[in-house]
Amino acid sequence: MNKYLNKIELVKNYRGCWELDPFKGCVYAKLNNNKGCYEICYATKLAKTRGYDFGEVIKREFISEKHFDDISKKLKKIPFVRMGVMCDPSHNWEHTLNIVERIKPFQKNIVIVTKHQNILTDKQLLRLKGTIVNTSISALDNEKQIDIRLNQYNKLKNYCKSVLRVNTADFNNQKLKEIQNNLLNNENVIDNILRFPKEHKLVKEGIINVKKYIFLDTNVYASKHDENTFFSYCDKCPDMCGAEIEQNKLSRWLL
Repeated sequence: MNKYLNKIELVKNYRGCWELDPFKGCVYAKLNNNKGCYEICYATKLAKTRGYDFGEVIKREFISEKHFDDISKKLKKIPFVRMGVMCDPSHNWEHTLNIVERIKPFQKNIVIVTKHQNILTDKQLLRLKGTIVNTSISALDNEKQIDIRLNQYNKLKNYCKSVLRVNTADFNNQKLKEIQNNLLNNENVIDNILRFPKEHKLVKEGIINVKKYIFLDTNVYASKHDENTFFSYCDKCPDMCGAEIEQNKLSRWLL
């Protein structure tokens, strides 16, 4: 199989979001018969179609001063950058924080999306000042995972902008509905729609409802508990992963 390079890259993904992943790959890719979280991990699926073993985590870094300079110049021109698109930055917090500290002078809106595979130390928490951390969570997580993620989300409020990124679905199951409603009833919440194919076991068992939607100019099946929830390209999103972006800066970026 192909192997990811250890050279970190700043790229604009198909949704229009700029990403700078400190790793490629995720230990959760091995879950659910190698289909990743909830059996619908898009990163795992994308890696597989491209011939990569997403279960092998590759550390990525700046390979030269020129490489760093090229990326830092680009970072100055974009509204925000996200870490955790094709990885979980918590895989090695020390490495992630080293990357964050290097790019901070060039980009004030650094978003970290994580499921907290590993827990931040008190010393590491102090280094997150000025960042935006999205804690990814779902009613489909088990009780221990939910407790850990909520605890980290609440603890992070003392150190940075802490956002609860709730991966939602249209549940028929009352218990799951209640858990989801409790998760959504927090501050700084992002409602992130899960895309379940109609052949998924939870759909077949009637636990989750799905419909066909136009997403990024393509027909997809997704599970929306609220039809008003945003579901499109990043540049039109009202949430911006929790980043606070000046309208004039965003307008220049969209040109």
